[in-house]
Amino acid sequence: MKPLKQLSALLFVLFVITTPAEAQFSKWEKLENQGDRKWKNGDLVEGEKLIREAYKENPTANILWRLALKKLDLGDIKGYNSVWNEIVDPIRKIVARNDNEQNRNALRSWLGLQADNNFKKGDPYLAMNLGIEMIWCLGDKISGEKEKVPFQYAYYNTCETAYILGQKNVLDSMYKMSLRITNGEYGVLMSKYFLHMHNKQYDSAINLMLKTEEEGGGFMYSKLVARTLLAMAYAQTGENEKSLEYAEKAKKNIFVGDGAFQEVYARVAINQKKYAEAIGYINTAIKGRTWQFTRVEPIGKYKLYYLRGIAQQGMGDLLKAKKDYESALVYNETYEPAVNALAALEGKMITGRTTDKTPPKISILEPAVTRGLKVSTTAKDVLVKGLAEDASGLKSVQINGADVYSTEKGDFWGAVPLKEGANKLTIMATDLAGNSVEEVFEVERQQAIQAKEEDIVPAKQKEGRNFALLIASQNYTDPAIPSLENPIADAIKLKMALKSNYNFIDENIFTVFNPDKADLRKKLLQVSEGLDPEDNLIIFYAGHGIWVDKEKKGYWLLTDAQRNDINTWIPNKEVLDMIAKIPSRHTLLITDACFSGSVFKTRGLSADAPAALREMSEKISRVAITSGNDSEVPDESVFMKYLIRALTNNQQKYLTAQKMFINHIIEAVMNETKTEPRYGTLELAGHVGGDFIFTKK
Repeated sequence: MKPLKQLSALLFVLFVITTPAEAQFSKWEKLENQGDRKWKNGDLVEGEKLIREAYKENPTANILWRLALKKLDLGDIKGYNSVWNEIVDPIRKIVARNDNEQNRNALRSWLGLQADNNFKKGDPYLAMNLGIEMIWCLGDKISGEKEKVPFQYAYYNTCETAYILGQKNVLDSMYKMSLRITNGEYGVLMSKYFLHMHNKQYDSAINLMLKTEEEGGGFMYSKLVARTLLAMAYAQTGENEKSLEYAEKAKKNIFVGDGAFQEVYARVAINQKKYAEAIGYINTAIKGRTWQFTRVEPIGKYKLYYLRGIAQQGMGDLLKAKKDYESALVYNETYEPAVNALAALEGKMITGRTTDKTPPKISILEPAVTRGLKVSTTAKDVLVKGLAEDASGLKSVQINGADVYSTEKGDFWGAVPLKEGANKLTIMATDLAGNSVEEVFEVERQQAIQAKEEDIVPAKQKEGRNFALLIASQNYTDPAIPSLENPIADAIKLKMALKSNYNFIDENIFTVFNPDKADLRKKLLQVSEGLDPEDNLIIFYAGHGIWVDKEKKGYWLLTDAQRNDINTWIPNKEVLDMIAKIPSRHTLLITDACFSGSVFKTRGLSADAPAALREMSEKISRVAITSGNDSEVPDESVFMKYLIRALTNNQQKYLTAQKMFINHIIEAVMNETKTEPRYGTLELAGHVGGDFIFTKK
């Protein structure tokens, strides 16, 4: 028997060595592996189909769990939650039929993971409700030391989120629920503290945490949490030294990240009327903070914008204050302090205009003007960019009598044609109170040396970073609007092409998948916060679009759109307004949606448009490439196929959006489909000239 066993073992080893690796797997494992490979290569649609085939063969939660995490890694939080619910909902039904400790433990484990991911980078309202359900799973019988740590984390996150979001009813519910749970003392503590804070009973909140810090209470991290919350409460009461003292104590713990107290420092600085310092702290806080080694998006962004508005107003910059109060309402449209502050500020600005006799103050940013010296150039025109600051707000800017693009807060820019020799440029800025001021300088156009037309060479002094915002609407809530298969996959393919071939880094590529109207506005605000005036931005939208012939208007349909309610659609005009507010030098809008050609004010450039000039990289551009004119486009996009192919196969160091469109997209798409892609300028968003330039690595 022994030689036979040895022979069998040898044959088994030989079988393993000589058999292809995949042949050793079961059918479901092969399917999942194939799906993983498709997913990694950017074929998300086929990859998910294969993974779901694997799940049919072997319906275990781990397969769906891995699929959910893939969606989370992409930034598709709604897709993640949808798949996760496929795991959790059956367990909920089991608990409903057979409510016992074992089933509740299974449910709370899955809920805990989902809640944690939503707290960190998902939907805070959903996270809060999952936290409540997770704590409900404790029932009134579960006890034991091992239960304390994970539930302390759930208690803290749920109560803090409810406080930040102003959900007093949740805090009341948490308090009552915690009283019924064995070892629920931590829940009682957290809910009581945040209830006191919500009710502005700051002394009661402070006394509660002082006692916790002194006694400990046997809770893990109890002193750390108490010190953190004391710093927060003392900042609210204006006891600045004590607030800073407890913040410094808490920071000695290794679990406290670099940005944990930026809001506290900002509040202290505002209390001390150190408004510039406060703005610096808030700018950092808005970007997120680190908690237990994880970067967390701030839940209460609307409060941060409101605080920054207070600081801006304290510095006398009423226009920036107005913008911040408006930004607060983007994140929470019913936030009463911001509503009241905005109303009071606008009233103050209107009243101020009746007595304002001070004209705007003009600062010329481009070209670089030195007093007493002329600006020299060989170009046929010059970009003039500047800032006309005025407390009443800017009404208009003219250069040599012609209106140029300007914003109420004072930014202006425009291209001015030049004749050979000396050119006098007169900038006149007028504020909303009717006050005007002029600034005069000269630009000398020298005779250009004849040179061969080559690819664009961006001006070195204008170098900026590249950003991308990728928007994909795929799964619609209204059954009357058919869901799509490919928008998210197309967005990921574009992301891969930009990262692999051009100067785009991962942290500067933002995604928003299956957004509603509020999600889009928030994400555009987030992107705008990180941009400098010399940076470049691509905005990509894939999803449904619609054209209303009676109004001659086009709309984007985001995932909360209702087919029979035009008020739930995003007008293209609103999209252009949002783009106009983004402070980038070059913005390229790429849309793959039905009737997407309606974003253009003008007809756009045709295939025989002249070659781009060297100076185009210096001019502010707002251009768009759309997959169709006023027609429907298919879900499986031919336009995207040729766009990705053009970006991937391009060998030129510098490629303009116009050149890519003419040489690689329009003819190829029209030969294969009935749709007509378009390239054009977005005049209403501040286009001056030039183009978006893709720069190869």
